[in-house]
Amino acid sequence: MSTQAKIRAIVRNNRLYQIYRARKFFNMELAHVKKDSSFQKRICFSKGEKDRQIVNMMNMVRIQFDPNARFQCWIDEGLYTFKSETMTDNIPPNYESVIYNSLNALVQKYQSYSNEVASSNVTVIKGVISYIRKIVSVLKAEIDSGNGNKEKLKRSVNIYSRMIDSPAENLEEAFQRILLWQSLFWQSHHRLLGLGRLDKILDPLLKKDNQSNEELKDLIREFYDALHKYYGFKSNKISKGDTGQIIVVGGCDPDESYFCNRLTYLFIGALIGHRLPDPKVLLRVSSKMPDDLLELAIQCISTGIGCPLLSNDDVVVPAIEDFGYSHEDAYNYVSSACWEPLVYGKSLEKNNLADINYGQAIVEMYQDVNFTKAQNFEDVFSIFEEKLNQEVERKLRVIDSVRWEEDPLMSLFTENCLEKGSDISKGGAVYNNYGLLSAGMENAVNSLINIEHLVFGNEKRLSLEEIKKAADSNYEDLKIRRILDEHKYYGRDCEEAVTLTKRITKISATKCSEYKNIFGGKVKFGLSTSNYLEEGKQTNATLDGRCSGEALAVHISNPKGASYTELVGFASQLEYLGNKSNGNVLDFFVSPAIIQNEKSKFKLFLKKSIGMGFFQMQINVVSSEDLIDAQKNPGKYPDLIVRVWGFSAYFDELPKDYQDVLIRRALASEGKSFEEVSV
Repeated sequence: MSTQAKIRAIVRNNRLYQIYRARKFFNMELAHVKKDSSFQKRICFSKGEKDRQIVNMMNMVRIQFDPNARFQCWIDEGLYTFKSETMTDNIPPNYESVIYNSLNALVQKYQSYSNEVASSNVTVIKGVISYIRKIVSVLKAEIDSGNGNKEKLKRSVNIYSRMIDSPAENLEEAFQRILLWQSLFWQSHHRLLGLGRLDKILDPLLKKDNQSNEELKDLIREFYDALHKYYGFKSNKISKGDTGQIIVVGGCDPDESYFCNRLTYLFIGALIGHRLPDPKVLLRVSSKMPDDLLELAIQCISTGIGCPLLSNDDVVVPAIEDFGYSHEDAYNYVSSACWEPLVYGKSLEKNNLADINYGQAIVEMYQDVNFTKAQNFEDVFSIFEEKLNQEVERKLRVIDSVRWEEDPLMSLFTENCLEKGSDISKGGAVYNNYGLLSAGMENAVNSLINIEHLVFGNEKRLSLEEIKKAADSNYEDLKIRRILDEHKYYGRDCEEAVTLTKRITKISATKCSEYKNIFGGKVKFGLSTSNYLEEGKQTNATLDGRCSGEALAVHISNPKGASYTELVGFASQLEYLGNKSNGNVLDFFVSPAIIQNEKSKFKLFLKKSIGMGFFQMQINVVSSEDLIDAQKNPGKYPDLIVRVWGFSAYFDELPKDYQDVLIRRALASEGKSFEEVSV
């Protein structure tokens, strides 16, 4: 063990430090959770062995079942499980092994290996067996007391008991197993937990299930309700709703046929009318998909719940295969918390470790002493390129400093850890790649084209000195701001913007290609981020008329409300292969009237868009009028759901600055200005 590792171990076992971290968690990270009178703060102290800590955690969990619910699952919000390093979260576990094996069978399998991971797996599984026996005992006591729905409780006793000695025999049992293990991940501070390709992995059980579609839809809705429990606890502290609970459905297979089954339709259909912002569904689309599945997706999108997000296999699969995933694995991709593609069950793929801030590179460009000395656009761009390389290098240093918390729970669900005898935190997975997001590409492109047109073009309306002075003063000169804000090129039918975006992206790709992490893994990036508002608050004025502190541009979009076809045409010309494949979301607003009254036309638009080659697409179906009224009258629209970045949330529960961004974008999509409307 290295000196640094020994120091970290000492810190982790320091009781005072653990108490400090626990207080910080309860007072800051968990501050947004409404606590009832039974909330009890407790700490599961680390004793150095992480597998034993997981077992101790299960021993301390307060079992809180609902005697009238079909699925029994809970999180003890008052129990803090200590961690000293970065968690391997934002990775969906592949639950196949615990669905199609009994726990005793898994113990026998792991006992045939002689390494630390096998021993850890056995310790954790035996701890889960003891935990299940405790659950069964509590449920039986409730049955004997005569409280609750006796038949449902007996069913739960049977389902939990069978986990120990039998594989799941139906979908209901599979869902309960997923919920049990998912609760253990949440309890041990894993965040942003996706659920993987549930239609695919549950297909063998579906084939044996003789329930009607309506019966299965009811079952799925109750599964959704169970996942939605502890919504506040599961959400990131910035915004309720950002839980990462995404179910991926549909998608092409390695033989290039399109996979879907009844569950594909039912997972989407069960969302319609259910009015929950979480969990969410991502639909893997393709030119090979059935028309009626696309029609169902449109019907679901038209309800305004913000999903399914569409991920285009015809573009995504070749891109991530080019990055280095095997042919089979590329076709089995899912998403991280929001949209970032990864191979689950085989990966330590932390895809949102930092953001490349292209807006910051623009700020540093015009603050450089050589900026006003530039003789032509290429002189300006060379300064920008230098600053962008420095920005990417900064973010690569950030991610290179990350060290991972030992994670026997995630290792248990990660292929290759057992065979290598290495925990996922030590590089045991098949793939050990990192991911960066991007903020402000649109701001950078529009800023640079402004310079090319207004300073060096035929118009020559401004000088570099005037632009720099205006930006440094945060646009006290409103006339210059209006000139810079007059045209938005990014996201439009503008060859110049496409070419410049590709040029900038290539700079980032080249710099990222030089990086290898501590496990020898690579890094990929994409043109989307969840941090457009947070990054914007730290970024001075950019040369597209954006003021200091304002939100940076959102994903691949256009603030002036480009037509949908124009935006798709722009996005389809960008390059996504290789390390440029970490999620590239095309994001726009649609009026409810358009999508509800013109569904056949909208279907044709989506089919054509898939063929043109967008990477991913998310759609907000809401009017600016409703958003403005909802902001003015909190509580008037209690179930108004909006798509925020990669998640959906109740509009009422969003911070005002996020509400304002959504209102601005909705107004722009309708050809209106935020300043022209009284908000």
